[in-house]
Amino acid sequence: MLARPSDELNLTERDALVAHHARRLHGLRTAQYGLLLGGVETDEGERRRIGRIGLSDPDDGERLLIDWRAPVARPFYTATPLHRDGVKTRRRVTSTDRAVTAVHDESLLLDDLGELDGGTAAGDRANPSSDGALLAALERPRTAHMSDIVGTIQREQDAIIRDPIQGTLVVQGGPGTGKTAVALQRAAYLLYEHRERLAKSVVLVVGPNQRFLEYISQVLPSLGEDSAVLVTPGTLVPGVAATATETPIAAAYKGRLDIADALKRVVREFEVPDTAARVLRPAGLKPMTLDAALLRRVRGRGRSGGAAHNAARPRFEKALLTEILRIEDAEHGSTAMEDHERRADWAEDPAVQELFDDLWPLLDPVEVVRDLFSDPTRFDRAFPQLDAGLRGELLRPREHGLTPADIPLVDELAELLGDDPRPAAAAAARARADRAVDLAYAQNVLDMVADADADEDHLAAPVSIVTAATLADRQLAGDGRTPAERAMTDREWVYGHVIVDEAQEVSPMLLRALIRRCPTRSMTLVGDANQYTATDAPFTWSGLLDPQVPRWRRADLTVNYRTPGRIMRLATGVLRRIDPAAADPSSARDGDHEPRVLRVDAARLGETTALAAEEALAESEGTVGVIAPRGLLGALAGVHAAEAAQAAAAGTSARLWLGTPDDAKGLEFDAVVVAVPAMPEPHAITAATWKRLYVALTRPTQRLTVVQVGDAIR
Repeated sequence: MLARPSDELNLTERDALVAHHARRLHGLRTAQYGLLLGGVETDEGERRRIGRIGLSDPDDGERLLIDWRAPVARPFYTATPLHRDGVKTRRRVTSTDRAVTAVHDESLLLDDLGELDGGTAAGDRANPSSDGALLAALERPRTAHMSDIVGTIQREQDAIIRDPIQGTLVVQGGPGTGKTAVALQRAAYLLYEHRERLAKSVVLVVGPNQRFLEYISQVLPSLGEDSAVLVTPGTLVPGVAATATETPIAAAYKGRLDIADALKRVVREFEVPDTAARVLRPAGLKPMTLDAALLRRVRGRGRSGGAAHNAARPRFEKALLTEILRIEDAEHGSTAMEDHERRADWAEDPAVQELFDDLWPLLDPVEVVRDLFSDPTRFDRAFPQLDAGLRGELLRPREHGLTPADIPLVDELAELLGDDPRPAAAAAARARADRAVDLAYAQNVLDMVADADADEDHLAAPVSIVTAATLADRQLAGDGRTPAERAMTDREWVYGHVIVDEAQEVSPMLLRALIRRCPTRSMTLVGDANQYTATDAPFTWSGLLDPQVPRWRRADLTVNYRTPGRIMRLATGVLRRIDPAAADPSSARDGDHEPRVLRVDAARLGETTALAAEEALAESEGTVGVIAPRGLLGALAGVHAAEAAQAAAAGTSARLWLGTPDDAKGLEFDAVVVAVPAMPEPHAITAATWKRLYVALTRPTQRLTVVQVGDAIR
């Protein structure tokens, strides 16, 4: 017997419950480590336990843990002795795996804190150095994956995390201020606060490179969240990946907003590119002349309606076939065949098909980009009067791989071109045929059930059963992927919110592609203007955003939690080269180790850097980063391989990382070794070079060694 309507409803409810409990089980499994973050006691004596997720007793509903994102949990992060928010004591719990390793108790009552000093009190959250739990977290050895900061969120960070979802928020912060962590906690908060909306529309997180994505990959899952897609600028378009590099000059030019107009011209040139008369030579018939006026008419009809290039191909074909039939009528008179039959005959003629492809080819956006930058003639038409030097930077062999700056161009062209309509039309025809078969089968089943019911004497009335359409629908295989899994493969997916790290490197064309994915402009952009390295030009947030995001707001992070003050004082000398007016960075702690600066001859730079890396590994429990120019990385491969082999033999994770300053953006290490080759006089060093040095010097949480040729860093 087929399911009745009530059964259908029960099946729907069952599927919803299964999905709900599967998500809940996933959250419990991922949050089991470090589940309890701490708690507060209010002035009324109420004790609130704060956890990574919320938990209630299934028997009596008593709340055992309050989710850290809930409004009632906010005082756990924001209360200070001067602004207690009704909290008199706070407890923070530090754990490793399932074992509690430390408990930090803090009284917020002024009577317990002693005299005020300069308007603040010991233990005030405005003074991070007084927070034992925070300092313990900062001193903890780093691993290959970033840890969340959910247990030690600071007051200024909390305000950004809970900022409303509407509109675009820019978070400006210097090195180590927690921009990345805050951005990820904000993603988790928004997924909690706007669950119904964002669980379906998904959050897009854009990081600077693949290494960075690997570094942050565990943060959201550890908070029980899986409704996010992580990409880099080079992997933004599904199925397309940037594997090559190019000069900063070429990348900067491709990032300009006026490239969009150039790409429109490129596409238009494929639409009846030459209106000189064409001769059509159909099979078995005499040649037919298509004059320039005719070709201009069919081009205009193909472009009418505003459809994308590929999507407009059927309109163009129809217009051209109309003109061919008109010529045929004029030359041969009327025929007994219906117009649609004549159109079908002409459309199948090889000469006509060749003419379709010649006058209105179906295009692939990747291939158009390859052609554009490898064909000098097409390039010059798209970019007329371009400086010879820049032209030389942009032109390249066709087999050259795509670069990250090409991906927004591919995305723009995908919008201008649209999809090839033929596969979709064929799929729709197959679907209609399959549907007809399914409906016929389902109706046959229902007829047999009805006949069986009619033969049963005990049934006083016909049984209400499902329709043939409903029965046929049940046979269809559903898409069992999560929204995030579907979004990863859909270029046209519209996200509920977009988060971009190292956003100062976003080009106008990349920003345009991101807005396409989030037309509401509900975005969080985190970055540091002083770490902009794409070009030597000065960077401002307004310069990037104003042309495309007329309304945006800014929040600043002011305390460096990563880099100790001893190291920041050295890095500040480089910062002054970038921005003489920049405020002195404020570090949460001074640190225990003075930075070391070693000066060597150019011939010994690689050798000394390798020795410094070995020393750093011996001195540190956590990760060690070696940051050097790309040309020097090969000379350091030996020490990297040796450390990896030693770790594998011991059954532990490798601790040594090698990369350039650009690769290191967003990352942090317990110890860092920076190799600085010979450079020009300080006044001749480019702004981008100073910024890359600044990035490299501000990656460590404990120790810094600089190995340099010359004295660029003092």
